[in-house]
Amino acid sequence: MEKIGNWDEVRGRIGRRTRFLAVFLAVLAAASFAADGARPAIAQNVPQAVLPAITVEGQPATKPKQRTSQRTQMRAASVARQAQPGADRAPQGPIDGWPGGLPRDYIRSTTDLNVPNATGSRLPGTARDIPASVESINQATMQERGKTSWVDALQGLTGFTSAVRPGAAGVASTRGFTENGVAVLYDGIRVTNTTISTRNYDSFIFDRVDVLRGPASVLYGEGAIGGAVNLVRKQPSGVNEPFETISSLTTREGVRQAAGKGGPLGNGFSYRLDGVVNGHNGPVDDNQVRYGNVAGALRWDVTPQLSSTVDFDYMKSKIENAYWGTPLVRGQIRSDLREVNYNNLPNNKYDDSVLWLRWNTTYDTEELKIRNRFWSYQSDRDWINTYRFAYIPAGGTCSFRGQNLLNNTGTDQICRQTWENLGYDHRFIGDRFDVNWNGSLGAMPLSTVMGVEVASTRWDSPRNEVTSLQLVDPYNPAPTDFFTRGTARTQNVRADLTQKAVFGEARLEVLKGVKIVGGFRVDQMEVDYNRQPTNQLYSKTFEASTYRMGALWDIRADTTLYAQYATAVEPRFALFTLGVTDTPFTLANARQVEGGIKYAFANGRGELLAAVYHIEKTDIPSTDPLTGFTVQVGKQSSRGFEISGSYRPMEALRLEANFAYVNAQYDEYRTSTTANYTGNTPPNVPQVVANFGATWQPFTNWAVGGWINHRASIKADDANLVTLPSATTADVFATYRFVQNADLTFRVRNITDAVYAAWATDANYVILGTPRTFELSLRTRW
Repeated sequence: MEKIGNWDEVRGRIGRRTRFLAVFLAVLAAASFAADGARPAIAQNVPQAVLPAITVEGQPATKPKQRTSQRTQMRAASVARQAQPGADRAPQGPIDGWPGGLPRDYIRSTTDLNVPNATGSRLPGTARDIPASVESINQATMQERGKTSWVDALQGLTGFTSAVRPGAAGVASTRGFTENGVAVLYDGIRVTNTTISTRNYDSFIFDRVDVLRGPASVLYGEGAIGGAVNLVRKQPSGVNEPFETISSLTTREGVRQAAGKGGPLGNGFSYRLDGVVNGHNGPVDDNQVRYGNVAGALRWDVTPQLSSTVDFDYMKSKIENAYWGTPLVRGQIRSDLREVNYNNLPNNKYDDSVLWLRWNTTYDTEELKIRNRFWSYQSDRDWINTYRFAYIPAGGTCSFRGQNLLNNTGTDQICRQTWENLGYDHRFIGDRFDVNWNGSLGAMPLSTVMGVEVASTRWDSPRNEVTSLQLVDPYNPAPTDFFTRGTARTQNVRADLTQKAVFGEARLEVLKGVKIVGGFRVDQMEVDYNRQPTNQLYSKTFEASTYRMGALWDIRADTTLYAQYATAVEPRFALFTLGVTDTPFTLANARQVEGGIKYAFANGRGELLAAVYHIEKTDIPSTDPLTGFTVQVGKQSSRGFEISGSYRPMEALRLEANFAYVNAQYDEYRTSTTANYTGNTPPNVPQVVANFGATWQPFTNWAVGGWINHRASIKADDANLVTLPSATTADVFATYRFVQNADLTFRVRNITDAVYAAWATDANYVILGTPRTFELSLRTRW
């Protein structure tokens, strides 16, 4: 398929998206009109500046209370702390975001200690109340940094690297663990597992993206040894929110159009509706990416204490000639292969869709909060592609899975190895019920959470993967009909996974400023696996208990020390994709020791966070060098430190920086009697990740800024045969607010046009980072 390259085709693409957006805007306008007509006149004058904690906590507009409890005091303190940055001045201009709005409308540092955080703990409180390393990037900050997807949003956070790799639309690395070692949650719900369930959702539909570094199994179950990422949706609020739009054009013939609106509907009802369509040319020839998200929520405040919210999210993506990687040449990245697409099949396919439905009910009194969340998730995928590419010099041999092909063409060639025809229907339903009580144990303030969770997964995947070696020209690979190499979907994998869990947390203030925090989770997971026509059948039950113990000490009003010990478990692969040969193995175990400091300074204009940690993972399947049998004796560890902070030395200048160092290695790991990887570094784990950003507002209506992101070199495979060089990229922007409710931003991503590996798939090929891109974006709020 030819790449779009003339104005008529570009205009056609813009026209189709504009028609879609027009329909969406009409729905928003109707909802807004209904809201304006139904809302009492007094509600139109509710000051928005008093609402920060309402949105983050997910509470309705101000509710009458009879008593002042610990919960009320905590919320009041949270509101006051969030208001501090703007309490002594009138925030204005692009450096602040949108003055007078909700918390997500204000640009804030990702290390802000005073915002509520429900990702690192289910107990009420802020980031300061969690004995762990947490960070959060909200909607306004994502817009300022130009982060158009949640995967992009992770770049710049402390110790994180991320990418979209073949077969997994969102993977991350932190604290020495990657891919399934980092859980991805959608509104606090984890779909097993990361590499299968993640999608590259547009960031516009999210209120914020939260991260927790370190083991998270005590909160979210198996996996999550390196950390957790929580994509938190925008929710209905108790006031009339502005109608917001974003329209962007990029040099990669990209068009992004987004719109959102929310507010009260009257009679206790409020809503939120967001939508975005996105299309652009990918990094390689004939690669076109198109996707869209629509998300909506309706909330009913039945009484001042009882509320119920139903919401939905739908995403659909279609990628033509999908990018599946660039081969290395003698272990090196060749810039002249940067735009070559080796998945150029005339009948290739890469289609995805996801539908989320959720129903949340909350009963909230002074001391007691009861919550129930029901969810339904359905995902479909349809792929036809070729992948796994290897450079073969003239006279060399391409060898893979027992096949060998001699390169006797007289020139260097690229060997295409695997041909995949895959589809799946992934369904996941579940329910979580928990009770939060805030009171005291004697004279000591006590907060507790107890809950249960049940979930069921059905994964049905018709498929076939064929190894068929084909040599093609490195610069002009011959288009090949898939079915001359691959086959129809003659196999089918069907797996059922049932999960049950009991969990709890508690925080006790034993002395003034000294808190003990603990949590536990007990999981039972039952797997039924059926692969046909090979008749591979098995059923197995996994059981696991994880816990976390920690302490917090407020040595001063602005300084908190913390320490924690946490455990985690992880299966060898996704539970519902474990083959028959994997059934003898139990879950791997992990434990972490962490200590750190959280410090606010300069009267709230700066924060400094630091942490040191040591993680050890044991019971990894490894080959016994004497017997040749695979036994669970493998070990992996990482130790390191992280430091991050932000500072606003003057009203017109904001600085942010972070630095993470990790020493990660396999302490004992073999895949055969001869392949010994002990002492090696796991792939895609940089020893150093460092980021620096600055934003300056020289005039009231102008802001300029940029970010520099650096990661050290990474290993491409377990054997450490290939080391990929370090990478440093820089993004810059300038924003002009030409009227009070509209601004225009010019942005350059990867301004130096660095050619680097965003992710390594193996020692033969990698995923390259996005090339230099220019963008012009218009934002409005009415």
